[in-house]
Amino acid sequence: MNRVVSLIYFLLMATAAMAQPISFESKMEEYNLIDIQSLDSTILVELKYSTTDNFVGEDMYGELEKAYFVKSFADRVVIAQRILKSRHPEYTLLIYDATRPISVQRHMRKIVEGTEFEGFVADGTRGGRHNYGVAVDLTIATCDGTPLDMGAGFDDFSDAASVKGTPDSSDPKTRTLDIYRRHAHQQVERGIITLEAAENRLLLIEVMLEAGLYPYRREWWHFEEIISITETRSKYKLVDF
Repeated sequence: MNRVVSLIYFLLMATAAMAQPISFESKMEEYNLIDIQSLDSTILVELKYSTTDNFVGEDMYGELEKAYFVKSFADRVVIAQRILKSRHPEYTLLIYDATRPISVQRHMRKIVEGTEFEGFVADGTRGGRHNYGVAVDLTIATCDGTPLDMGAGFDDFSDAASVKGTPDSSDPKTRTLDIYRRHAHQQVERGIITLEAAENRLLLIEVMLEAGLYPYRREWWHFEEIISITETRSKYKLVDF
């Protein structure tokens, strides 16, 4: 009888444990990822996928509120913050997205399948840079958290969000500040974004470039290392939970 009771108790406890939601923060730490604010508390974090203020309109992260990265990548973001602060003490970086578990990537893709957004979301088969802890979505804000005008919102997939007209490569010569500046000025001339928005974007790009991070051509908010996705997958570990 005692064995039966013990077995029932064990099964109940196991079922309860399985029902508990995944603790994203503890899992991130298991992967040796770093909370960016543990390195620099002046960097602001507002994870858009921990809210419904994103293009899928769904909270994807639950209670996760911290931005985690591979340590070497986090160090670059901190450098960018220091550069920004040295030139504009009234400004700060504001992070919208950081490391994204591959399970979230797959769920996100499932939501958008068959919609106009399907082509903008990787299917999660092998994972993109966010799924390896080496991509950041961010903007510049005032110290009270008010974002600067960048000419297009986060998760805007129109031409207004682009920062470059030609495909990205791993050659730094194809991803210089002058190239981004020319594209921004063309957008201003075409009436796509304002001069103020262009200047704000270029400031963000400038400090990130100096820290060794490059924008993705279709998203002014997304920055990454200038290495191929193949090298990314061989160099870093997929955040697989």
